[in-house]
Amino acid sequence: MTLQINTAKRWKLEELAKQSYSARKVETWVYYCTLCDEVLFVSRRLVEARGVQAAFDGVCPDCRFGLDDVMRCEHLRLPHTRAIYTNPKYHARLLVEPPSRTFDAIRVQNVRLPEDEKMLTTGIAKLDKLVHLTTGQFVFLQGHHFSESLNELLCVRAQLGHPIGLGSDAIFIDGGNCFDAYKVSDRAIEHRIEPKLALSRIHVSRAFTYFQLASLLIEKLPSALTRYSSTFAIVSNITELFEDPEVKDRQEACRIFRRMLRSLTAVAEITGSLVIATSSRQDVNPFDMMLKQTAHATVHAEGRGAFTRFTLAHHNSLPSQKISQRENCADESLEDYMGR
Repeated sequence: MTLQINTAKRWKLEELAKQSYSARKVETWVYYCTLCDEVLFVSRRLVEARGVQAAFDGVCPDCRFGLDDVMRCEHLRLPHTRAIYTNPKYHARLLVEPPSRTFDAIRVQNVRLPEDEKMLTTGIAKLDKLVHLTTGQFVFLQGHHFSESLNELLCVRAQLGHPIGLGSDAIFIDGGNCFDAYKVSDRAIEHRIEPKLALSRIHVSRAFTYFQLASLLIEKLPSALTRYSSTFAIVSNITELFEDPEVKDRQEACRIFRRMLRSLTAVAEITGSLVIATSSRQDVNPFDMMLKQTAHATVHAEGRGAFTRFTLAHHNSLPSQKISQRENCADESLEDYMGR
């Protein structure tokens, strides 16, 4: 028996669970991938996690990450009409022996801390002291200076080795049609990298609707990090497409935005990558609030005359604080550094 759903995605099951049906609902156990939301198996009784994993040869059939890292089991009440769903991409017979452990014991953790944490520097001494851009984090950088100036710089510095960068290719997801190859070339020359080489190590994808952006980040980013052996990804103007005045269903846009943020957090933690999202907005809106609640760290940049003020608005382990820089101080301001 199979559940009548149009796609093997967990959010579809959540919609089914919330809908009002005349038919009664039953208790079910849902096994799914936390990275791409692919549903693997739904059953009215708890089964061994290893049995579900074995049916897929230990890897998610959609994002191809190991199920030891990304599979999770959760409880949902679904319509009684159909009792079991099995992903059509499974490779082997499901092992459905009764579990030898309780539900809580077989829940697979969706976080794995990287063994060797690495840090990416911006070159702005006070900013680097304020927030440590380390692998395994999803970081939100908000403010005009960040969006307009830092994207290409970080893509170049990520290619450098320790202690400056990560020694990694960069994945650039362009949500604001703002990627500038000339800026990359300029930053590469400043850092003594051949511009063509620097550009070849930045892998750019553009989105023109919020659906496209969500698809890139949820479905494509995990495999792209693996394909290019990358530990760094940056998303420019992450809220812009969701704020488009032509977006009619705001509630749907918010739901997709939340799911996208959960995916980015999981990608950073599971793959041990540094994922950065930028926004040029200065004011705070509902999307910014969701970012602050989800990201491991949030930093605001605000320029006023000769000053650039950085605010660490939120961090999972560091206290909130502010620092300001004057153009004529010993440390360069962000505007000075970018304008060289």
